[in-house]
Amino acid sequence: MDSEAKRRYLDKIAVIGGVDPYTLKKLDSNTLPAIEAADLTNYLVLGTSYYTVQQFKAYRSLEAYNQFVSGWVKDVAGCKLNGKYVVVGKVRIVLYFIVLL
Repeated sequence: MDSEAKRRYLDKIAVIGGVDPYTLKKLDSNTLPAIEAADLTNYLVLGTSYYTVQQFKAYRSLEAYNQFVSGWVKDVAGCKLNGKYVVVGKVRIVLYFIVLL
């Protein structure tokens, strides 16, 4: 992870007491709050994102959006820590290879 991504990650987990979400064992999909697209947009655009407003206006071209709607995100679950919801999902990994003849 590059230094900027690491800094953003540490800033995010500081909000929940420095707990690394990858170490959480008690996750449940029924724990997640009801949210709508506007909630995510407000949080991501106005809150903590490094994406620009223009990128969010063209959200369908964002790689993460395309991966989500294509079924790459699975097993979304979460828990509540220090009054905040923590959401974790599994993302399928793709290995690319080239065969040279």
